[in-house]
Amino acid sequence: MEKASVNIFELVGTNYEIGYHLGKIAIKHPQFAQMQKCASGTFTEKRAKEMTEMFERYCPGLNEELQGFAEAIGATRLQTVYYAMTYLTPGCSLLAVLPKLTANGHVMVARNYEFSHKMDDFCFCKTKVTGKYAHMGGNVMQFGRSEGINEHGLMVGQTSCGMPVGNMEFLRKPAITGLQFWAVIRSLLENCKDVSEALQALKDMPIAYNINLILADKFGRAALFETLDGKKAVQEIDGTTTKQYLHSTNHAHLPEIMEIEPLAMEHSACRYNFIKNYMDQAKQLTNEDLKELLLAKYPTGLCCHWYEEFFGTIKSMVFDVTLGKVDICWGGRAANGWKTYALDADIQAENFMIDIEVEHPTFDFTRLV
Repeated sequence: MEKASVNIFELVGTNYEIGYHLGKIAIKHPQFAQMQKCASGTFTEKRAKEMTEMFERYCPGLNEELQGFAEAIGATRLQTVYYAMTYLTPGCSLLAVLPKLTANGHVMVARNYEFSHKMDDFCFCKTKVTGKYAHMGGNVMQFGRSEGINEHGLMVGQTSCGMPVGNMEFLRKPAITGLQFWAVIRSLLENCKDVSEALQALKDMPIAYNINLILADKFGRAALFETLDGKKAVQEIDGTTTKQYLHSTNHAHLPEIMEIEPLAMEHSACRYNFIKNYMDQAKQLTNEDLKELLLAKYPTGLCCHWYEEFFGTIKSMVFDVTLGKVDICWGGRAANGWKTYALDADIQAENFMIDIEVEHPTFDFTRLV
């Protein structure tokens, strides 16, 4: 058993002010500040200019936030841009359920987020940027979001679609120039009110990372958006469709994307089929049902403790999209407890320790099916 430190906080102000405040928080956690300062000279000024322009168009305000953060920790903006562009996550399981299948008649989303406990932020925050929609969700290297819900009732979450994409030697090379998943999710949360607006924004957005996005809103609509090597596909559901849930793991699910990448890692296919079998029999699901689903161990559940393989459950989350709240359990362990956060209530800053149960898979983790 190992330990991890969880940080909860709320950010309010202009993008620059929020970035500067994040920098001051990072200084108290040297590993975060150091991760932002160790990439000197990796990108040319020309490449940095291209990334800056892309941020300005698709993630307005992010450049100012990066500048504030860089000044607070004593880094250059180019160094900050490098780490913001290359931080990656390999896993996750996602399930969106419409009101006909929930006991309380609400739109619900269940999510497990997997990564390495030695590299994740373990941060959750509410962000209120001046002139943008307030939202709360998980941090990715301070600036990005791994998932979240905004003040208008739009929830966005992601799972990787196939092997992670990046510039590092062991990762799949980007097929196009574009954004990472964390920038996409934050942009949607800050600028879109519902699923329709989010899909419209995604239509022309250049996305380099191969992702499955699940979108849900409090009006009873949900969508699965997939993109791989620049190709995009969408499946939508609402109260009029036969299907009343959508789910994703870490491979391509929609026919147009499966044509490009038909293979899946065995553990991803297993989790996908487990959710499908569970949901095909489900009726009147409760919060507790979804929590049990998330914390039950693989292969008869979605929780994994393979942290050294970059696939350990960092957090389990159940979103009540209708009410604008989320229950979070850190470390995939019920013993760590569940905490509830709501959009209509201030989030009090806190730091607490949790237990991390490190295990290793008993099968070939990379096996394809």
